[in-house]
Amino acid sequence: MTEPSEPKTLVVATSKTGNTMIVAHAVADAYTAGVLYTPETAPADLSGYDTVLLGFWCDKGDAPADMASFADKLTGKKIGCFATMGGNARDPKALAWMAETSAALTEKGRGNTLKATFLCRGRIDPALFDMMTKMAGGLTPEREARRKESETHPDRLDCLNAVAAMAPLFNY
Repeated sequence: MTEPSEPKTLVVATSKTGNTMIVAHAVADAYTAGVLYTPETAPADLSGYDTVLLGFWCDKGDAPADMASFADKLTGKKIGCFATMGGNARDPKALAWMAETSAALTEKGRGNTLKATFLCRGRIDPALFDMMTKMAGGLTPEREARRKESETHPDRLDCLNAVAAMAPLFNY
């Protein structure tokens, strides 16, 4: 008698500065024995996976194009989304962005169900910070405080919280 195979989980993440990959490695280690893909390296045949965890960053108020393209390929999957951003991840606007972006990625494919989301702060790309500071007319104490706060993230607690946030997708 053959034992039924355990449902497989796929973790796919994209990262510009490495923040999202830090979180993605923690999630992959917890739920997939460390197997982690980018949208470009993910398997072409996704039929063996019932759960897909998508990791991304806030790219001008949206998910990055490579993640959006990958999400188009998902059919009938349980979806968990985790993301990083340079701003305050507990701000109501940030949480609304995460909910809307996660729902949009889930709906790109067919018959998918969003089961969990997680958002945390991440270090800000220095070039982006400089450009945005110039556009805003200079460095304010508030802007500098936000940058300094972001420098310590994602941290170990962010990674543990991301793993815990994805738990509803599993029978734990």
